Amino acid sequence: MSKFTRKGIMLAVTGIFLSTTLLAGCGGGDKKAAAPAGGADKKIVIKCGTEAAASHPESKGAQKLAELVKAKSNGSIEIQVFDSAKLGSMKERCEGMRMGTVDMGTSSAGFLASYVPVMGLFDLPYIYKDKAHEFRVFDGDIGKQIDKKMQEKGFRAICYFDMGSRQVTNNVKPINTLADMKNMKIRTPQTDASIQGFKALGAAPTPMAFSEVYMALQQKVVDGQENPLSIIMSNKFYEVQKYLSMTNHQLFIQVLSMSEKTWKKLSPNQQKILMECAKEAQAYERDIAAKEEKELVDTLKGKGMQVNEIKDLKPFMDACTSLRKTYIQKIGKDAEDMFKAIDALRDK
Repeated sequence: MSKFTRKGIMLAVTGIFLSTTLLAGCGGGDKKAAAPAGGADKKIVIKCGTEAAASHPESKGAQKLAELVKAKSNGSIEIQVFDSAKLGSMKERCEGMRMGTVDMGTSSAGFLASYVPVMGLFDLPYIYKDKAHEFRVFDGDIGKQIDKKMQEKGFRAICYFDMGSRQVTNNVKPINTLADMKNMKIRTPQTDASIQGFKALGAAPTPMAFSEVYMALQQKVVDGQENPLSIIMSNKFYEVQKYLSMTNHQLFIQVLSMSEKTWKKLSPNQQKILMECAKEAQAYERDIAAKEEKELVDTLKGKGMQVNEIKDLKPFMDACTSLRKTYIQKIGKDAEDMFKAIDALRDK
């Protein structure tokens, strides 16, 4: 074979090889372009723990978030909701989120004061004018400040669920005046704001985990408890409590938080999807919470509870005003600035 023939064969083989490589590369590019939106994101399963029963707006809001993110992420984000403190108490969920052993969970703003002290202010009695004022606080710059402070502690705020207004139930007597509450043994959450608030109102606050409340009421370890109507209903406290007094002492927000370690496992696209869906889930939860609260007084009356409105709440409010000074002395300028920011939104 001549050297010219051998050279021709080598050129032909090289040409075939290059053509095949280019075609393969083009074919791979076509497959990538045809991938569905979100298909490039690795699937992640997020376990979310709520405090309330499955029938409660808090848990319904978390479930709505799960439905929304599953659809919008094409299944790359799956949120599994564990209601009724099945992932542990509020304290256990928060600690789990900080360590990365719990992905997502709810907790009261006041409970988060264990990590961000200034957040205790949000659970003080009679701090807001009304629900609209409360929502302005959490949906604006203050809510962003909260999120930033939480991130420094290992978790972040995803959204703020409405838990209604907290009322007092007991088995002793109706509460119509401040004197009626004197020395009454009331279960409170394990938060300083709630404990100090009920001391200011003259009661004997008894902090305990929420999972223990029903039995404590049943066994008369405490005289009563305080919670939103939705919690009283969904946890069947009407079975073990006779009187429901509309103190409206606390307008209550439940923060849905995520472990910073879990957040970093999400792609930028998944993070964007989660936060967009959280806004929608928050609006949904607040809507059903408001509708249910309007109906629950009659429902609880139908369950046998004696419900009474309090004609004059001013003495209750006045009894709690000193708590502001106490928190400023305890926390310092952060508390003073936060009170000013909250008050600035009072009539907007």
